[in-house]
Amino acid sequence: MDSKKLKYFLAVVEAGSITRAAGRIPVAQPALTRQIRLLEEQVGARLLERDRKGVSLTHAGQFLYDNGRRLIDELEWVARKARTISDGYSDSLSIGITTIHSCIPGISNLISRFRAEHPGIRLTLESMLSGPQAQAIIDGELDAGILFTEQEDDPRLGYLPIASYRMAIVASRRHPLTKAPPTALRAFAEAPFIRFSRDSTPGSYDRVDRCFEQAGIVPNTILECHDDITIRSLVAAGMGYAIMPSIMARGESDLVAYEPDDLQIFSQLMLAWRKDSVSKTIDELCRMVSHPA
Repeated sequence: MDSKKLKYFLAVVEAGSITRAAGRIPVAQPALTRQIRLLEEQVGARLLERDRKGVSLTHAGQFLYDNGRRLIDELEWVARKARTISDGYSDSLSIGITTIHSCIPGISNLISRFRAEHPGIRLTLESMLSGPQAQAIIDGELDAGILFTEQEDDPRLGYLPIASYRMAIVASRRHPLTKAPPTALRAFAEAPFIRFSRDSTPGSYDRVDRCFEQAGIVPNTILECHDDITIRSLVAAGMGYAIMPSIMARGESDLVAYEPDDLQIFSQLMLAWRKDSVSKTIDELCRMVSHPA
């Protein structure tokens, strides 16, 4: 099967029409239509039903779409590995790391240890938020990731726990409530709240919302951000409070962390990888996580 035609097919399905897909690729619409027809001839089955609204998948088309993305990801993975070997390495490993890795010494220690024990493996690090990390692993853009998530968040991923951190209210030391440390979320009910956007850390976002619901309050959200470093700096400047892993306030003279009784959330730092991947390199990384030096 021609991988180029398969990529065109995936683009058409995801765009919902040949016209929109042609504009995104970009390629002339008649040429794209011809490529889809040639793919159908090659497969020996009709893949798309066309109407004025766009395209829909036949049963055969649905099967090809469900498996086609995985095939393309695997082809691109093989190409990356081939380039690695051509450059003189025995293998490669691309790892996503949380954007607050500098607050967690264990991450740097793990990476340093892996690099020291496996100098023949090309190691690539990408600093990314947890949500995008998980998607990049699923899409085959990363081999593994070190991220904040829960084991039930995505069944397509395998997980290995690294550490657990209590979530806390992080506020500026200049905040009025610092004079009498609060013991409940309600103390911050009217205070401006700066939070992560849901696509950054969906699991944590939903768990925080459940805590607010159980406390019977609606947070005064003034801003949503994708970047925890930005949130921390805005909180330190006195713009509002945030709910973050308590380690975010550690060693910061401008910040204080509170752990109220009704905020019983723990943020799990995990090593994650795609379940259907078979990699001795990832197996070795898992061994190091399970048996820290």
